[in-house]
Amino acid sequence: MWRYQRSLEQCLVEPIPSSVMMGTIFAGLDVGQGAPMNARTFGTSIGFIYTYHILQCPLEQLHGRQSSLHNAFSGAFLGTLGVMHGRIGVPFVPPHVLHGNGPRGAIAIGAVVYGAIGFGLATMGGKRM
Repeated sequence: MWRYQRSLEQCLVEPIPSSVMMGTIFAGLDVGQGAPMNARTFGTSIGFIYTYHILQCPLEQLHGRQSSLHNAFSGAFLGTLGVMHGRIGVPFVPPHVLHGNGPRGAIAIGAVVYGAIGFGLATMGGKRM
């Protein structure tokens, strides 16, 4: 049986360039929409993407392969934490829907949306379930 092996160094180092690049782009979009241009804005975007990548490593080691479900779990977990602590918003959801369901509803909606984004991007990137 083929086992997926990836070293800890690869897990921690490989996502740095893409996290910095995409995090900077997303932070730039936030700044363009009125967010303050400061280290917190950029750090949140870069850190979110980097953490999203490294959360998948233990799951890949446990299952012995890559899976789009790992991406969904990572996205949902980070969406939950980010919305719960007010660090990120929930894209694609009108504010009246998000806030009309109370704080727990907003957290649950954030988990579903970010999990779906992670799953969708992984599936489009060629990962199997």
